[in-house]
Amino acid sequence: MKIGIADLPWPFLAEPRVIAQNGAGTWHDLQTLMIEAGLGAPDQAASLPATLSRLSALGSSGRKKLERALGSAEHPIAHPALAAPIDPLAKILLTEGRVALARSNDQLPAKMVVGFSKFASACAAPGAALRLPDPAARYDVEAVLVAVLGKPASRVSAGEATRSIVGFTLMAEITNRDMFEREWKTSNNLYAKNHRGLTPLGPAIWVASPSELDAATEITLSLNGAVKQRFAVSDFAHSIANAAKAWSRTVLEPGDMVALGAAIAKPRPGNEVDSPVEIRTGDRIEVACAPIGTLRATIAG
Repeated sequence: MKIGIADLPWPFLAEPRVIAQNGAGTWHDLQTLMIEAGLGAPDQAASLPATLSRLSALGSSGRKKLERALGSAEHPIAHPALAAPIDPLAKILLTEGRVALARSNDQLPAKMVVGFSKFASACAAPGAALRLPDPAARYDVEAVLVAVLGKPASRVSAGEATRSIVGFTLMAEITNRDMFEREWKTSNNLYAKNHRGLTPLGPAIWVASPSELDAATEITLSLNGAVKQRFAVSDFAHSIANAAKAWSRTVLEPGDMVALGAAIAKPRPGNEVDSPVEIRTGDRIEVACAPIGTLRATIAG
């Protein structure tokens, strides 16, 4: 099952709703479906964090019941316009750099989980036409796998961190490299990583536990149809569980996200982890992962 965010006329005015996609590819309003399946109540909050928390609490048996109801649901939503699947108040913590990668721009040893924060306002919808804030500057992109929290996590163990994750999505993480190099001199990167609406997120959240994500699952970044990055979950220098454990020191809440990208993928024969990948006006970006889908965006002129 995959879930996303879309504006629906419910009941009279368009408002963001959490919708779910079944195996046949049709979308349905998730709160209505949960009520009809006896897994929710009309007075329960329908926000994305509240929905993720409820999905996490259902456990595998409850989610299987929901998936059966979704498979037989009628009255699908036709061609919903998906938004970035993130709450405006959610945190994104991206594990980056300081990893011994022979083909990376960063050669420092991976002694601890480090990285940066990404604001929800920096995220763009799937299929977005992105406009570079400063066309004269250099920009680059990285493929990123994003783990989505369904339970609170504060200074938890790796096992507890794993149980806090309710699903996964994708990110095309875009950086203003000129700004980054200026900020780096002050040990910061906040501006370079957080241009408003410049980082695509989606296309949806695949609802699954980390145990359902095979270690051989690959994530790819394609630019204008050519694969530029290819790596598997098993290539990460820090596991998803250990990254979530480390970032739980910041106190994670349902809807928050822990992300891992090509920059911490260890080189091996058959993968491509060169990072970063430069982008220009007119480029077509695709980040793909089989169980999640394909996140697409273009750099508009």
